[in-house]
Amino acid sequence: MKLRFDSPLIAEFINKNGGDGAVPVIKAIEKQGKTDEQISKKTKLGVNDIRAILNRLHNLGVIHYDKKKASDSNWYTYTWFLKKDRVHELMSDKLKQELTDLSKKLEFEQNYTYYKCYNGCDKLAFEIAFEYNFKCPECGNLMNQINNNTEKKQLSGRIGEIKKFLNTA
Repeated sequence: MKLRFDSPLIAEFINKNGGDGAVPVIKAIEKQGKTDEQISKKTKLGVNDIRAILNRLHNLGVIHYDKKKASDSNWYTYTWFLKKDRVHELMSDKLKQELTDLSKKLEFEQNYTYYKCYNGCDKLAFEIAFEYNFKCPECGNLMNQINNNTEKKQLSGRIGEIKKFLNTA
């Protein structure tokens, strides 16, 4: 399986879990293992930042390391490797859950009429707005029907993006 770390979905997942700068770190160890210092040279990130990212990714289970002790200094050298299968597994699980949640949300957006006040308080479904006589329960202002086509388009787009990823991964 070929994971593309320039894919927005994968980059989002890696950065969210590994922190800013995690994608270049992953790319640095993608093909072969590297030490902290080698990763630092390749990514131009500080060694301490690299180690923080590596620890977060290791806790996530998407990377592992080999540890060797230098005989002359008794220091340990860590060589880091990527577990592509684990990245794929975690991504698939996360995206399947997100797909379920987004599908439910899209269904609600398509099946209900929503009302909102001009102050930007929470939107309410017609039935609930009706119970409040179309007056906002938060601020008391009159509520008007909203056009949620943009939100439906965004949800549909994200759903399509996830389905495409899951079908090609």
